[in-house]
Amino acid sequence: MRATARGKFSKSNAWLLMIFFLASCATPAPYSTNADLSSSYAVKSFENKKQNSQTLDTRDPRSYYHYLMAMKAEKTYQLEQAASHYKKVVQHDPDAERFQEKWIRLLLRTGQLDEAVQASRDALTRFPENEEIEMILGDILAGRGELEEAITHYDRVSQVSPDNARAPLLKGSLLESQGQFDQALGEYKKGAMVEPNNPLVQFYLGRAHLRAGQLEEASNSLEKAIALKPNLLQARHHLAWVLERQGRTIDALKEYGLLLKLKPDNDFIKERVSQLHASGSLNPNRSQVEGIPASLEKQPNIHMRIATIYFEQTLYMRALEEFQLVAAEHDYKDPHVLMARIYEIHGRLDIAVKEFEKLMKLEPESIDIILYTARLYSLMKKTEKSVPLLIKAVEMEPNNDQLYHSLALAYMAQNENDKAIEYMGKALALSPQKDSYYFELGALMEKAGDYKGAMENMRLAIELNPLHSNAHNFLGYMYALEGYDLDQALVHLKKALTTQPRNGYFLDSLGWIYFKKGESEKALAQIQKAMIYTDPDPVLYDHLGDILFSLKNYDEASGAWQNSLFLTVNPKGDLGGELPDPKTLKNKIDKARNLLQQNY
Repeated sequence: MRATARGKFSKSNAWLLMIFFLASCATPAPYSTNADLSSSYAVKSFENKKQNSQTLDTRDPRSYYHYLMAMKAEKTYQLEQAASHYKKVVQHDPDAERFQEKWIRLLLRTGQLDEAVQASRDALTRFPENEEIEMILGDILAGRGELEEAITHYDRVSQVSPDNARAPLLKGSLLESQGQFDQALGEYKKGAMVEPNNPLVQFYLGRAHLRAGQLEEASNSLEKAIALKPNLLQARHHLAWVLERQGRTIDALKEYGLLLKLKPDNDFIKERVSQLHASGSLNPNRSQVEGIPASLEKQPNIHMRIATIYFEQTLYMRALEEFQLVAAEHDYKDPHVLMARIYEIHGRLDIAVKEFEKLMKLEPESIDIILYTARLYSLMKKTEKSVPLLIKAVEMEPNNDQLYHSLALAYMAQNENDKAIEYMGKALALSPQKDSYYFELGALMEKAGDYKGAMENMRLAIELNPLHSNAHNFLGYMYALEGYDLDQALVHLKKALTTQPRNGYFLDSLGWIYFKKGESEKALAQIQKAMIYTDPDPVLYDHLGDILFSLKNYDEASGAWQNSLFLTVNPKGDLGGELPDPKTLKNKIDKARNLLQQNY
């Protein structure tokens, strides 16, 4: 049982202090850790009591302030700032044990491992029975190769918390790496007693039994690991080998068959299947099959296995901790990819792209890494950094139409339409059967003012895909803008709406065609329906104003144009495509107002 008392704030006093603080301090910059709070009434009062040895019935208000800022930073996954604020909390309130834990865990999540080690050692002098801090310190030291000290910390965890299965599991992996296989087996057994339904514990225990030649125990543990986690492929691989050793040929072939479906190029598995089919039993030369074969000899990275499980369970912050430990010990591709994915999921594209920049140094010729990095830059609206990467990718694979397509889209994002058209054309030359390429090329040509070329490419897209609703909508709307062949325009829009009947932009196009045909009542009905299915859009309000004006509803027309003007001048995000001309809108509003005054 842990005898330490965790530091807590007195809620009533804390809120009073915060009120005093807010009343007497200027508002600091968001997440700032350098705010000078010393002149506030609350801090002065606290310091006076402290200097006069008076009884302190509350915590240092500065610690409460930094705690609030840390929570705010955590909500937006600004983990570095959160760690800085928790550091301040600990400085002002060193007896708050849970905040010590929080700070150290954030240091681990952000990869500040040296600082995490020092903070952990300092914290353990004050809280010697804190199993969480002991565990983190042991994990980091193990990753740095300081195995004996790491084992010492794992032992302390087991002493403080005998029901902690992680400590013997990690200790066992370290003993195994040192060749102390019997001791490792003993630790895995301890872990299995504590958590018998932990698939990783059963997997490592099964490996240890296999190494000791205890085949029955090995198969039992490995089968349990697979039952608990069917996609733990390494456990299946080990089990297949154990089944071979036991002479259970059919069962072994079943496991190898499952593995071959997922790893069709694995030479070891193919060799074992071929051997079993040829002989119907184990190779009689037992020296080749006893123990653990070379392909299974290397110990799986335990933190990578734990991280993967956390990732699958969407426990992303816990997974991030494990990936940091993997990257500290072995700098290879997988942890960086998955850490970047976690950062992207939580909106930290800036950190995600840093992980991929590390990956490009590890694997500079990987097309996948180059493309993903370029994608992240595009999401960050930094296409000027995407373009050089995509150019490099095109040079590496000059016959890959998707790379030309990606480069065209990057140039389009930079409004370099001539280059976008050039590279879209190259993509089409390599893959002339992709209707999406014709559609995108047509859209680019329309932006460049080449309406004839735009419409021709839309027709080609429809030839390849008669159900291409966006191409039908584009053609129909272009006909309406040009003011000719409106019956054909209606045909295209009705086909578009057959596929997407609730697409507000398609309904807007249909309404505009009716307006051009002089059927304003029908147009109004379609535009009003369109507004149900779209966010406020300046073009739709402009069209609504034109239709209402044609119906001599000048008051509502003026209101619609005013809405259009407001959305044009104050756009929310990138609306894309056309935007009304503000000057034209103002003229329309004035015209409507003049007609209203004349009517009065």
